[in-house]
Amino acid sequence: MFAPVKRLFKNTVFRLSMVAAGLFAASSLVVLGYIYYATVTSELGRIDRDMKAELTELTEVYRRAGPDELNKVVFDRMSREGTTTFYIYDNNGQLSFNLNAQPLFASEATKPFWRKIPGRNTVGVRKFVYTVADPLKPDASPLTLRARGIFKQLSPTVKLFIARDVERIMAPVERVTKALFISFFLALSLGLISGVYVSRSFTRRIGAFNKLATDVRAGDLKRRAPRNESGDELDVLAEHLNAMLDHIDTLMVAMRYAGDSIAHDLRSPLTRLQTRLDTVGAEVKDAAARDAILQASEDAGELLRTFESVLRIARLETGERRELLVPLDPQLVLEDIAELYEPSCEDAGLEFALEVEGRHKIRGDRGLLSQAVSNLVENAIKYTPRGGAISVRLRRVRSGRSEISITDTGPGIPPGDRGRVKERFVRLEASRTAPGSGLGLALVDAVADLHQAQFELSDGPGGEGATMPGLRAALTFPRFKRVK
Repeated sequence: MFAPVKRLFKNTVFRLSMVAAGLFAASSLVVLGYIYYATVTSELGRIDRDMKAELTELTEVYRRAGPDELNKVVFDRMSREGTTTFYIYDNNGQLSFNLNAQPLFASEATKPFWRKIPGRNTVGVRKFVYTVADPLKPDASPLTLRARGIFKQLSPTVKLFIARDVERIMAPVERVTKALFISFFLALSLGLISGVYVSRSFTRRIGAFNKLATDVRAGDLKRRAPRNESGDELDVLAEHLNAMLDHIDTLMVAMRYAGDSIAHDLRSPLTRLQTRLDTVGAEVKDAAARDAILQASEDAGELLRTFESVLRIARLETGERRELLVPLDPQLVLEDIAELYEPSCEDAGLEFALEVEGRHKIRGDRGLLSQAVSNLVENAIKYTPRGGAISVRLRRVRSGRSEISITDTGPGIPPGDRGRVKERFVRLEASRTAPGSGLGLALVDAVADLHQAQFELSDGPGGEGATMPGLRAALTFPRFKRVK
């Protein structure tokens, strides 16, 4: 379910698009912060300073002339036309005020309005909201307005509250803030949409390059990168890749021609040499001389087989036979191999078992697959001591893939050498005395690569640290897909 999302976030273009959208959104927030500061914070600060200054001035009037004089000054200021300042003066219960409103937070309708303001006895600026009738629409719902005020206790019986309406400041800022927040989310949304669109377009083009690399690695040197003739970076890259592949294809054709020529020139002399040695060895009467000639014939045959193995590996690595891969049931191949090698295991004093779990189908070459599994079984027979066991198993593993494994109870291969033994002509010290050319596992690795399978070597049933850890050789094939 979340796999497409994970792939999307792994896409470089999508991540870059989201980074660009995020930077734009962040810049919008910075602009929002600056606008809020310039239009709200600084203006509210100025209003607070003006109220504090006026409160200080009125406090001085009270200190110098008493409550009656302060009442006159406050009343005079309340009576000024166009005043934006609200006053509530309480002299021992006698009120003077110019704020006819009801606060939204009022809980007791019998209390005077100014007594209902939260924190009215708290030093500092208090924020509150109040409702008044709309003068333009008397029948409409009351207007909800915001204000800021400062309270001061001048004496035990004298209180003064000064407030300013700030709705004219807050309302337009709220609209701007809302617009900026909408632009913020629009930037992220459009960035997400454009990122998905651009990343998909880019992924399709990159997917073509990946498919090209996979096919070329599989040996199809005739494949070329698609171009749209736009002249952009990817189109130029495709042009350079195609030129490089043309050059590689030319070199491979020349090398293949040289290899075929060498094979043709050397195979015939080696075959004639082996035939002549066999013929001479059969005619020689001296036993020692006959044995020497027949041994030379066997060496010539071994040289011929080694040479043919090297050529076969080279052809497999070029992917020449990939087009011959067809759907097949590996169980049939393994049953033939079991029938062939079970007698050899009995002669060597080894137990042999074939285990098949479920039904399987892979895309492969029957002959090459049989050759690869045979090499692994022959190695297991060669290195497993008498009394040991060899098992061939076919089972289903993760993601529905089929796995063929050959497990023995022999000495195994040290973990540090398991990658090296897949190379040509590599033989470990422990196997120097055994017959072979060091090409068996290299051929298996080439067959696995042709089938796009994984060839892995691991410890057998003995486990790491045991005297005879054994060896488990596994070929894991891709999940079978029908070609349309």
